[in-house]
Amino acid sequence: MSFKKKSTTDEFIVASLAESSSEFAALIAKRQDLEQSYSKLNAERSNLLDEIKVAKAAGGERLSVGVARLLGEETEGSVTELAKRLRDVVAEMGVIEDTREVLRRRTDEARDKASKIICSATLPEYRRRLKALCDAARELEEARQHHDHLLDQLDVEDVNKNYLRPIQAHFMGDRGQGRVFHFLKEVRENGHDV
Repeated sequence: MSFKKKSTTDEFIVASLAESSSEFAALIAKRQDLEQSYSKLNAERSNLLDEIKVAKAAGGERLSVGVARLLGEETEGSVTELAKRLRDVVAEMGVIEDTREVLRRRTDEARDKASKIICSATLPEYRRRLKALCDAARELEEARQHHDHLLDQLDVEDVNKNYLRPIQAHFMGDRGQGRVFHFLKEVRENGHDV
């Protein structure tokens, strides 16, 4: 029994989702742009709320834009103008929140498509590694059988095994249909012929 260690020179690199799908990469970039825009709008909203609070505390008049215009008064920086800008910012934030949901769904779909591409490209390497794992599991099961066979022979001869201090491979489950058996069965049931 010998386990071969894989050399680092033949390392398999899994492609990223963005490398596998320009659609996925574009959606992620769009999501990042939206997050930046949302963050800026959120900061502006906070500033506007603070400015409105300060303007109200300073006795700012609550003139509509039309009334202020007819009176010939400046509307920029007024509570009314700040409130109008605040409504615009909050509305734009709402649009971004709605867009996030659409992007989330589209990104999930693009992720699935890109994942299928990556898994198809990775399948031969996965099967190679799974085969190595199954071979090692079979080898472990065989070693356990040899181990247990020796202990069985001692039992047949009614030998007091306490002097041997035997160890049972409990981590492997029951003999014959233990964890290795079920692992290999699952591999077969999932269509891997390794």
